[in-house]
Amino acid sequence: MEKLSARTRKLWIGLLILLAQFAGALSVQRASASIASTWQYLQSLRFKKEIKEGKEKHFFTKTDCSFSVTIENIPPEKITNVAVNDVPQNSSFISMRKETAFNAGNDQYGTKIILTFRFNEPGAYQIKPVDVKADIYYCRIPIESVYVYENLSTIEPKILITFEDQKHSSASTTKLIEASVGDHIRFTLSIRYATQIVDFAWPKVIPEDSLFTEVERFDITRHSVNTTEFSPDSVPIATFDWQPLKQGSYKFPDTPIVAVSSGGITKKVALPSYRVKVRPKVSKTPEKKKTEIFSYAFSENPEQSKSEASAAPVFVDTDELLELHKKERYSIPFSSGAKKARQEAEKRAGLNPSQGEPNIPLLIIIWALFALVLAGTLVLFLLHKIPAAATSFVSALLILICAVIFSRWALIRTAVFKGGEINSIPEEKNSSGVLVIPGTVIRMERESGDWVYIRYNDTYGWVKKDALLEIR
Repeated sequence: MEKLSARTRKLWIGLLILLAQFAGALSVQRASASIASTWQYLQSLRFKKEIKEGKEKHFFTKTDCSFSVTIENIPPEKITNVAVNDVPQNSSFISMRKETAFNAGNDQYGTKIILTFRFNEPGAYQIKPVDVKADIYYCRIPIESVYVYENLSTIEPKILITFEDQKHSSASTTKLIEASVGDHIRFTLSIRYATQIVDFAWPKVIPEDSLFTEVERFDITRHSVNTTEFSPDSVPIATFDWQPLKQGSYKFPDTPIVAVSSGGITKKVALPSYRVKVRPKVSKTPEKKKTEIFSYAFSENPEQSKSEASAAPVFVDTDELLELHKKERYSIPFSSGAKKARQEAEKRAGLNPSQGEPNIPLLIIIWALFALVLAGTLVLFLLHKIPAAATSFVSALLILICAVIFSRWALIRTAVFKGGEINSIPEEKNSSGVLVIPGTVIRMERESGDWVYIRYNDTYGWVKKDALLEIR
């Protein structure tokens, strides 16, 4: 009986040990799952612009601009480190604060982190991700990109001119409008950063030998727009139709406009300065063309006619430019005229030639040369030719540095832009006012759905993906 009791005790002790091991494994598995889910949750967070009164807040220069993120289920005392790594040029980090976040029932449920910055110049900004330690987890939380507008106390209304004819779309960049005698130049005046038009009239001076008609006048000329919230969108003022009847060079008609800015300042607003070049009307009939050719020989300077013909609008073939960029990228180095052909095509299109493309065959040659020199170094080392091996090693190191630099250049994503305005945020109604002419090479920074965040010179912004022809 005693032996049976001893065996029973051993059996129960074994069962208890087995249950304890099973419970420990189950708790470890649950803890691992909890850590994984918490890490994935922290990786999904983003600092976003602070929301004010249920509406998105715009950022302005020389004011405090805040981003915030809410981390659920972790109290403020367990957020032990928030590090802003770097700030863009013309901006500064002001402060960081933590607040207890509450749910609808006013029960504590997490921590709200608020970062405040100040920007000195208007433009698009992208701040680097912020390092955060939440409880036992280290994570890097990105900050959404923003466009900063000029301070309301100094912002001035801006007049925009949009043309109905697509052939005049590049006029905002070239400041030159080209037309033939009798053409209709229909355009719309719009204003940005204004709440009211105080004074608006027809142009003071209308070019002679032309017809000028006001087609439509919009509401802002009769009453103020919504003044409770700043809007970067342009508001139409009026549409005009101008028909020049005589060839020559003209100054664009100046329309006196006095507007009230978003900051409440009344000021006269100047129109952008355009030149208009009107050419003789060219007939489509072959007989008249022949007559005009012979009459030009007697009545006009041939050199002048030639220069006027060369001033005709140039169609930019973005597909052709893309193929030339690709050809330059994959051509045989130092022996192909691909770069020269691409630059000549850009000049014909009225573009400033972009920088050269990274030559992929040359990159392969550099890496192959590095491998060859490195192999030679090993051979010299095995043959105990130490001085020669050292020299070869230094050469291999220099070649490696060149290969790495070249590879980083080749990995930069670039594209031929079909032309248009850059948006401050990935929405079609938020233009930054920066117009890029077709054929321009831009740098692709990142993608978000159908939008791509690009860099054009020192300007950053969003464009539609289908407006880009990536150079691969």
